[in-house]
Amino acid sequence: GINAEYGTEEIVETLSLIPHFEGGFFRETFRDPMVVDGDRTLVSYIYYMLTPTTPNTYWVRNKSPHMHLWHGGSSQVHLFIHPDGSLTKHKLGPDLKSGEEMQVLSPGNVWKLSYTTDQTKWSIITECVCPGWEERDFEYGDADSLSAEYPQHEGIIRKYCKKKDD
Repeated sequence: GINAEYGTEEIVETLSLIPHFEGGFFRETFRDPMVVDGDRTLVSYIYYMLTPTTPNTYWVRNKSPHMHLWHGGSSQVHLFIHPDGSLTKHKLGPDLKSGEEMQVLSPGNVWKLSYTTDQTKWSIITECVCPGWEERDFEYGDADSLSAEYPQHEGIIRKYCKKKDD
């Protein structure tokens, strides 16, 4: 993985990352020119970095599955609310003996969020999306709607849903 001694700014500059609309930083590293389903790129890859100032994402749903691959820094927790209401938790990171995984699959059409386990440190992953990521396939979770649909998860939903003024 990436040396944990690197600072956030050094990684952002070295990897040419830019601010991501969900928070943190990213850079698309590959978008396949092959097209499927008429206008869908076959696959896309990005670096995605959470930082001490943005240590978590919001609840979001994507149409396509995402494979997340850990590269360095803090471990991450990935939570998924599935259409049947079940909630699954995965730890993405290097400590295999404690149950962390080096890669985690985020299925398509589930509500997902991620956060660093050490919010004083950065964390960087690669996301591989197939078919490739398209903005039209993405939506933020609404706290009221999600809480009504999944009342058993209302606390964690409200904690991590994007606020109107964010």
